[in-house]
Amino acid sequence: MNYSKYGKILSFRYEAIIVAMSLLIICSKSSLCDENFGLNFIDDIPVMDSMKIEPELSFGFDSPSGRIVILIATSSDSRESIEKFYSAVMPQLGWEMFGKQYHRGEEKFQFISSNNLNSLIWRLSITPLTIP
Repeated sequence: MNYSKYGKILSFRYEAIIVAMSLLIICSKSSLCDENFGLNFIDDIPVMDSMKIEPELSFGFDSPSGRIVILIATSSDSRESIEKFYSAVMPQLGWEMFGKQYHRGEEKFQFISSNNLNSLIWRLSITPLTIP
């Protein structure tokens, strides 16, 4: 009996299973997000479809303490709607709520708003938990 032939078949089956499972996870997560909310990501920050990012005011870089990503966005959605969005999405991405911010590992995510004449301006940020 030629066992090397069966080893190749088993190896191929495991690779096929891994690929199939990966596609299933990717498809289920994207369809889950698309059904509940319009969801995009910019530098690991989830952004609602209704938000308009202001690229000239947004930036990201790696610092010795960790990465710093700040997005400035406008939205005509209500503050409650946006808070509901982040309270639903962030835990699915591994972020835990602590006070008015989310923590994951050594990073924190915050979203802070201020009023504009026609809409809310949002500052979405990922920064290190502690900055020396």
